[in-house]
Amino acid sequence: MEAPIGEMVEGIACASNPTQTYTLYIPSTFTDDRRWPVLLVFDPRGRSLRAAELFREAAETYGWIIVSSDNTRSDGPMEPNMIALQALWPEVHTRLPADFDRIYAAGFSGGGAVAYLLARTTREVAGIVACGARHLPEEFKDNDVPVFSTAGNTDFNYNEMHAVDAFFDERDNPHRLVIFDGTHSWMPSSVAREAVEWLELVAIQRGLREPDSELVELLFAVNLKTAQTLVSEGRLVEAARRFREMERTYNGLRDTSDLGRTVQEIERNPEYKRQRKELKRWGAFERQYLNEMNRQFAELRTAEIIPPVTQMALRFRIDELVRRASQPGVEGVTAQRALNSLTAGLSFYLPRDFMAAGQYDRLAASLELVLQIREDNSVWWYNLACARALLNRDELAMDALERALESGFNRTELLATDADLDSLRDRDDFKQLLMVVGK
Repeated sequence: MEAPIGEMVEGIACASNPTQTYTLYIPSTFTDDRRWPVLLVFDPRGRSLRAAELFREAAETYGWIIVSSDNTRSDGPMEPNMIALQALWPEVHTRLPADFDRIYAAGFSGGGAVAYLLARTTREVAGIVACGARHLPEEFKDNDVPVFSTAGNTDFNYNEMHAVDAFFDERDNPHRLVIFDGTHSWMPSSVAREAVEWLELVAIQRGLREPDSELVELLFAVNLKTAQTLVSEGRLVEAARRFREMERTYNGLRDTSDLGRTVQEIERNPEYKRQRKELKRWGAFERQYLNEMNRQFAELRTAEIIPPVTQMALRFRIDELVRRASQPGVEGVTAQRALNSLTAGLSFYLPRDFMAAGQYDRLAASLELVLQIREDNSVWWYNLACARALLNRDELAMDALERALESGFNRTELLATDADLDSLRDRDDFKQLLMVVGK
């Protein structure tokens, strides 16, 4: 394939299926006398360029080709992802100078499940970077693929990524877990680089690339500084985990005896024990809350009479969570994570199902409830307006539309064409609103 090097090239059509396209990055150090590691990237909304850019610096440094799909999707049928994989896999093998022993996959959220699927079905993936994804142990049955898992500390899939890491603690798979400050999103580029560097070390361990003692010592020094910084900041549980991961990562690559002794020293510290106890306490709080939340979701799905929003807000303990989320430390982070889980359910997952089932009263209730958490979200107000219009609650629908505009909603074309708002189109105040948005 003829393609510019050192540039992100968008919209490349797959040879086997031109409906499937991708963004390609070939490092500027490329020569045609060797084969190169390839990273397949799966974004849950097909945002190929945005996802590929996270890995660009690392790919340039370590000489990786990036192939980032435009067609992967999440929260729906798996068929689009299967079609994307069936087109991308031969692309890598026939059109790109790929090192077939070093094909990697990275995915965020539902894109992580696509990466898992590719590893399971081909048995030829050398490593996975899973960001904010779910724990799907059946995808790893009899598969020793290395997994770098990562999530934001307030991501509603935070515990899922911890479960992935715990799962591999009981197996022989190389694995590492990195938590960053953030919510349900792709990791920052610094963590993407760390993932690539870790996979480079695993490749040396597994004999997939030439030994490189200079690289090993360079990355060891970087990892050691990170772990020591955690100690100096008093984040002892995280520090102990980092040192244990380093001991596992560098085993066979250099002497690691000091790392094990460091872990033992940290774990004897009373402050470490206190932090472990605090994490256990708030972990139990989170598990209990999520169980309660799911019971309330089930009731909202099935109740013959939908409770008033004020009553549901009490049952979901919204005020308590908001208050706790403002607190420092583990309490605040845990409560924010629980709030994010609640918000995701009320603003997306339940509304998706209610809309598909034509249950517009439940749709409206779910959106009214999530707006108790954040009342400045223009999309939620707009969706609530649609739900109310579908229920012929036109006055309330107009109120929601006005709140959507006050919160920044400005999509004139959607207001003008959305069939969900058809009951409002003959109203003078709706026509006036269209004129205001169009200015």
